[in-house]
Amino acid sequence: MKYLIDLHTHTNVNPHAYSTLGENVQEAKKKGLKVIAITNHGPALPDSPHWWSLRNLRALPDEIEGVRVLKGVEANVIDEDGSIDLNQYIYEIMDIILVGFHPVAGYPDGKDKEKNTRTMINVIKNQIVDIIAHPGNPKFPIDYEEVIKTAKEYNVAIELNNSSFKGSREGSEENCKSIMSIAKKYGCYLSLGSDAHFSHSIGDLDIVSELLEEISYPKELILNSDVEILNSFLNLRRKLKPKEIPDNI
Repeated sequence: MKYLIDLHTHTNVNPHAYSTLGENVQEAKKKGLKVIAITNHGPALPDSPHWWSLRNLRALPDEIEGVRVLKGVEANVIDEDGSIDLNQYIYEIMDIILVGFHPVAGYPDGKDKEKNTRTMINVIKNQIVDIIAHPGNPKFPIDYEEVIKTAKEYNVAIELNNSSFKGSREGSEENCKSIMSIAKKYGCYLSLGSDAHFSHSIGDLDIVSELLEEISYPKELILNSDVEILNSFLNLRRKLKPKEIPDNI
């Protein structure tokens, strides 16, 4: 199946990405995509922009060149309680919030599987985030069964990150296959993302698409399958989220 929604992309406001928002949108338009999410990194990472950049996503229209552009962020876990590096001003304008483990101040070392599992379960239970990004990263091992079971209970989606199969997080492949199998068992929402850091990768979901077809993952649980499925999920998440969050930056 060719997916026309990409829920994890970056622009060059993150210095390790190389295309502008306009270039990403043009690439999405050329490929016939209906929706892309702009999910630049949260400010805890050293090469991320000031949080004002995330806040000012409110200046963007909801649709550019016929492509719906979701205002989003790939936030960072910053402590064992499951806190993330957003403040209220960012939080309240976001259409979609991803969170992933990255080596940042407050959570620099991901070797402890039990700690990582406990932390990610706390993240999910806090109900602030919509999607758990690249959970197959072997540098931050987690108990997939426990995390996915909790994600299902709290209606949080688990991401399959296409770039994890292309060298961005070496050793992720078998972990991601396990994640798919466990997620299918529990009936968990899946989110697919290219994790594009260059415009040519926008919409690149080829490997995860093929793997999902192989295991006949239910279409209605894949957020990228249809705009109505995505909208229904986002509406559900808006109802579940707290109105205010702790100020962590």
